[in-house]
Amino acid sequence: MFKRLFSNLVRSPAVEQLENLHKLVQSVNNTPSTHQKRRLLAENPACHSILKRIYSPHVRHYISSKRALAYIHQHPTIGSTSYYTQLDQLLDALSSRTITGHEALKAVSAFYAAYCQTQPHQDIFWRVIDRNLKMGVSEQTVRHLLLHGNSSSKDFSPCQIKVALAHSLGKRKLKLDEADWYASQKLDGVRCISMVRFDPNQNTHSIQFLSRTGRPFYSLQKVELDLEKRLKEIEIKQDFVLDGEVCAYNAAGENEVFGVAVSQIRKMNETMKEPLYHIFDYIPMNVFLDGFGDVTFSQRQRYLETFVDNKDQSLKHINIVSQHKLKNSKELERMKEKAVENGWEGLILRRDAPYEGKRTNNLLKVKEWEDAEYIVNSVETNYMRMPDTGENKLVLKNVNIEHKGNTVSVGSGFSMNERIAFAENPSLIIGKAITVRYFSESVNKNGTISLRFPSIKAIYENSKRDI
Repeated sequence: MFKRLFSNLVRSPAVEQLENLHKLVQSVNNTPSTHQKRRLLAENPACHSILKRIYSPHVRHYISSKRALAYIHQHPTIGSTSYYTQLDQLLDALSSRTITGHEALKAVSAFYAAYCQTQPHQDIFWRVIDRNLKMGVSEQTVRHLLLHGNSSSKDFSPCQIKVALAHSLGKRKLKLDEADWYASQKLDGVRCISMVRFDPNQNTHSIQFLSRTGRPFYSLQKVELDLEKRLKEIEIKQDFVLDGEVCAYNAAGENEVFGVAVSQIRKMNETMKEPLYHIFDYIPMNVFLDGFGDVTFSQRQRYLETFVDNKDQSLKHINIVSQHKLKNSKELERMKEKAVENGWEGLILRRDAPYEGKRTNNLLKVKEWEDAEYIVNSVETNYMRMPDTGENKLVLKNVNIEHKGNTVSVGSGFSMNERIAFAENPSLIIGKAITVRYFSESVNKNGTISLRFPSIKAIYENSKRDI
């Protein structure tokens, strides 16, 4: 009975995926040469889809083999009928939080019962769930292979993301007589890359939202509906990328609130309430994946203006960022004054040049305030009288970071709930990445460098900024 059941399953996609992974891991572990390991990885494209999900720095399964095995032990009568017929389908459902909690445990258990009939398949399945193949090759090697081994836009990996990043204008002067420059408002939102792909067989588009580091966003359904509306109206039959920032606004609708945008956009099973996607670039897909191309900024703006019409009142969640072509240095000074008067984050200056997917001098930021990412090294606490109860409670006083080799304390910007939570459990913030906003650097009496008026702008989930 068992053999007959297994013989019927051998050719199923899920079993083939498990078998291919098992053979690849076994071969790589039996090969001492790093060069040969890379060759084996490259020669097994059938495994790349799963490898991308395992080795992406932005993917988590929110479940462990230990927890799943405990669930199976507690529920011995779980059936062997799985809703998911392929391993990547199950992993996507877990990482996107489409299934969570009891439902996720049940789905993993059913998949295990249906397809993991041999010890090698069982072992490799739990390694996949734990995102640890124990393959004897570094994560960097696998990611490099997946990034450079296939440049097809149809097989895009988030590891491939190459966004344009700005330098600070600082004290440099723009040479407006040598090139055209455009100025626009610097928005205080979350960078969002929209990968738009056209399927000629179905005559439809698919849209994938990613952070500047490649983390998928699952909360932008309202933005997606607006983009789909325009795609149907103008019938674009090509692959392209939109670059912009998703903002959330205060009650008056006047100023962006970065913290709200961060907290809402990273949610898995909840639609962002009122996102506004400010789009500032339209990039052909091949140019974006290569990180460079011949199409200038002004040409890309014409593409963007064709795609999005700011006069269309039905598009409530997408908008083109207005670009002002600078004629002389006086216009730049007036734009700076306008930014201060309107309480903007600052200005972004773009040279009319081809796209560069890196930090580039063709993209400059003008800001009154600076911000940068740091790791929290330690915390300090003290007791504070609660205004609502009068109770003396232990709260976070400040966190300590390192700036240019010196310890800097940051105490502003935390909510009272955060102060209480981080005092009770410092591990919630120690070792985590944070964005600190500050006015400028300062020099202490002892000659060490510090920050003027530092405050917390955002707290991230890991030791690196993830959005």
